[in-house]
Amino acid sequence: MNRIAPALAGVAGLACSGAPAPAAASGESPRIRLPFDPVGYVHTAEGIEKVIAYATGLEAERLAEDAERLGPDGDAPLVAAIAPHDDYLYAERVYVHVFPRLRAKHVVMFGVAHHARDFPEVEGKLVFESFDAWHGPYGDVAISPLRADLLAALPADDVLVSDDLHAGEHSLEALVPFLENGRRDVEIVPILAPFMSWDRLVELAGRTADALASSMRARGLSLGTDVAILISSDAVHYGDEDWGGRNHAEFGTDGAAYDRAVARDLGLAGDFLEGDVASGRLDGFYHAVLQDDFHEYRVPWCGRFSIPLGLATLAKVAETLGRPVPRGVLLRYGTTLDPGRGDPGVPSLGVTAPANLHHWVGFAAIEYR
Repeated sequence: MNRIAPALAGVAGLACSGAPAPAAASGESPRIRLPFDPVGYVHTAEGIEKVIAYATGLEAERLAEDAERLGPDGDAPLVAAIAPHDDYLYAERVYVHVFPRLRAKHVVMFGVAHHARDFPEVEGKLVFESFDAWHGPYGDVAISPLRADLLAALPADDVLVSDDLHAGEHSLEALVPFLENGRRDVEIVPILAPFMSWDRLVELAGRTADALASSMRARGLSLGTDVAILISSDAVHYGDEDWGGRNHAEFGTDGAAYDRAVARDLGLAGDFLEGDVASGRLDGFYHAVLQDDFHEYRVPWCGRFSIPLGLATLAKVAETLGRPVPRGVLLRYGTTLDPGRGDPGVPSLGVTAPANLHHWVGFAAIEYR
């Protein structure tokens, strides 16, 4: 997506700190993280309800297939999920496969830091924010107390607190309306994953998991029922136009090239993200989509850091709490070129990037239980 570039001028200096700024004092207005993208997403109750109802209707047959395929355990709450962050008009039919079974009150969110190349100081850090709440379609979405627990437990060198970076980033904003639609009292812990080496990612995931598991035990919270991990990621970004001067059309730009790129996406999901979450498979994904210089793509997957960071954290939390190894299932894959899209009837809703054989994006819904 190329909605980010115009926002960079408004992103101020980063607040580098191991702890968030104090919450609003009595009598002061709370600091709310306001919507950044008013075009690709909707931020009202009526709008998100129309999107969900419309997409659910379009996907009724596939959703029924999900239920049959997942069997008796299919209605159990998820411990984690990967969801898209592309425009709702492009990806609405994929979003609705994730959220019905994501029922935890506390959701730890791992997002993409699209601006990270312009802010080298964030490299190798977990990027938190210090807002009192995030705007939601039904009212402000509270920050979970787990955020304070994590920031208190993590070494200062592991974290960077930047409201500016979060305020100009859309990858987590896309998910908040779906979360609040499913549970009005949902509370979130937003974290962005910038550039980091594999070894650094493993370190950060391990310490985050230790802190999260400790907090959950102290608060009497269980994985899935009370706490879940939600990872924001689109898949391949493909084509030779409108990618900031970069050419991502490895196979060409005809229909056969599209088919090859989709097949590669599905192969990456099947090889590394479905089945048991294991360090070796996450290592495989990381190195399949990144070059030896981790600042550069092999395959331009948007969640190249958020996915392995979030899933490595999940795996260790589950192990520490004595839970079975989480297992992933691909529920739905789509692209911005998929046929069958339509208009849910939200006047403000639009798209922020083109969709053609020279510029398209893939995205997947993957659940973990």
